[in-house]
Amino acid sequence: MNEMNLADVLEGYAMATPEGNNPAVLQKWTTAYPQFAGDLTDFAAARAVLEHSPAELTEAEETRYRELGLKNLRAALRNAAAESAPLASLTERAKEKGLNKAKLAAAVGVSLSLLMYLEKKRLDFASIPKMLVEKIAGVLDTAEETVSAYLAKGPDALAEASFYKTATRPEEIKPKTFADAVREDQILSTEEKRKLLEMK
Repeated sequence: MNEMNLADVLEGYAMATPEGNNPAVLQKWTTAYPQFAGDLTDFAAARAVLEHSPAELTEAEETRYRELGLKNLRAALRNAAAESAPLASLTERAKEKGLNKAKLAAAVGVSLSLLMYLEKKRLDFASIPKMLVEKIAGVLDTAEETVSAYLAKGPDALAEASFYKTATRPEEIKPKTFADAVREDQILSTEEKRKLLEMK
């Protein structure tokens, strides 16, 4: 596949996106062919100009549309890359969105203590409702699969010891189920607990 020349790569990208530019597909192609990344981006920008600009353009208008297309395309590529990158932390990603821990917890509909269980990956992933994963992904503006991968990783040993302030070895501490963590929560109201426990 890496034997392809520039013409083959541009044609391949065009065939992979018959309905028009797709940032995720473009990101995949620029990653696969970094030597042609600039050419692919320019091609996609020019394509966007042809698709969305008036039929007749002056040279100045064409230049302006091209620059605007490049700007928008680069922004879309940055977003696509961010969405596909592994999550290092729920709260750090929230900071990038202007949300502190309290605001993130409120937006997701959990308590701060429950948020920290999620942050530290201390809940049995299989017990976490899909609806909650979807909600977290929506608030963080990232892919549901990315959030799922983060929560399913399991806790970091050093963070685990700090979280529990215990000499017990991390592997000896079994993760809680989501339902148990909700029931034991001292902050959530009865109604809030009910809503969380009813999540599927």
